[in-house]
Amino acid sequence: MAETMEQFVFVNNYTHAIDAQRRIAIPAEWRKKDGETSFYLLPAKEHIVQIIPKETFYEQVIRKAQKMSLADSRQLRDLALCASRAQNCVCDKQGRIQISQLLLDHGGYKDKIVMVGAFWHIQLWTPERWEAANQDEDNNYFDVMQRINEIPDPSERR
Repeated sequence: MAETMEQFVFVNNYTHAIDAQRRIAIPAEWRKKDGETSFYLLPAKEHIVQIIPKETFYEQVIRKAQKMSLADSRQLRDLALCASRAQNCVCDKQGRIQISQLLLDHGGYKDKIVMVGAFWHIQLWTPERWEAANQDEDNNYFDVMQRINEIPDPSERR
């Protein structure tokens, strides 16, 4: 994983134990080779927790959030709600991050977690939910790749 945003690509999946201190190990190939590896964790739909690299988080979330008006009470509440449920973390020397109890509860995680590469971020699933998602006929690999391929490229708009 290199320093530039284009280089943050997460593929494959790994099952890891959650230790007594609520830590999980980030695979070595998903961490920076040099320097500090920093992530933001956010709850997502379907009891998933997203792990987003710091650089991608700033590009995809913070830059958009900074466009929200501080004079708009709804937007202020939206910012507070999202930020209050997010967590930032840095990998320790063993490549582990600690997950807040709030996010563990959101995902329903117990003793094991499946870390799934989702190209530009990582998703945390329970082993049971990940297995069920892979059995779902709507999640046929080739159909999913077709749906991804059909998403319009914003750079090609006039």
